[in-house]
Amino acid sequence: MTVAMIQVTAEQLLARREQLISALPFDEAELVQRAAEDHTASPDEREVYNELVEIDFLLGR
Repeated sequence: MTVAMIQVTAEQLLARREQLISALPFDEAELVQRAAEDHTASPDEREVYNELVEIDFLLGR
């Protein structure tokens, strides 16, 4: 089994992060509140939240 590796730059990760946040009808703080604290996020909002967490991990945040 061959594993495909991709390389993504920090600039690409930051651009994707901005793209995700700009698509939200509210700010990032509200997304965190809804997804991580209140557990009221929709499945789509939860998906965005999870991707933001993954991006932040890759960026070392």
